[in-house]
Amino acid sequence: MKPIYSLYFFVLVVACAPAKEKVCGEIDSSIRSYLEKSASTANKNLTIHALKTTGFVMIGAGRLDTLSKENYRKKITYFSTRYTTSGNSAKADLDSANYYDKLDSLTTLAIANRWQDPQIYYYSKTYLNATIGNVKTADTVYYALDRKFKLIPTL
Repeated sequence: MKPIYSLYFFVLVVACAPAKEKVCGEIDSSIRSYLEKSASTANKNLTIHALKTTGFVMIGAGRLDTLSKENYRKKITYFSTRYTTSGNSAKADLDSANYYDKLDSLTTLAIANRWQDPQIYYYSKTYLNATIGNVKTADTVYYALDRKFKLIPTL
């Protein structure tokens, strides 16, 4: 009798889970609309040659914060290096490094104050071949989206 319950539970879980192709299609359309809106706002031409989400994983808010913190650290290092190589005369680079350091601190504070965050996000692996203005992109890009398929900026 026990194997029948296990089989029933497995069928129930599989039947309730959305199909991977459907979710990937939703992610693709959300990314496409985001790119179109961004290009329109920047007043640049957009040509999407290929846009295909090849997979996704479900991540929690903690993983999303970790991704943001990694990007902040890279930007802090970049601007600090530029400031140092300019002979400490490029104030804009110092301001940028301080800005990302504050964002990093705020993210650390948000992580410490979050007791339990049940939010789950999609983290997609998408192949993008597009031209925005004069810039051509042909690479695998990772996007974070909420449950309603709205892009979450991780900077």
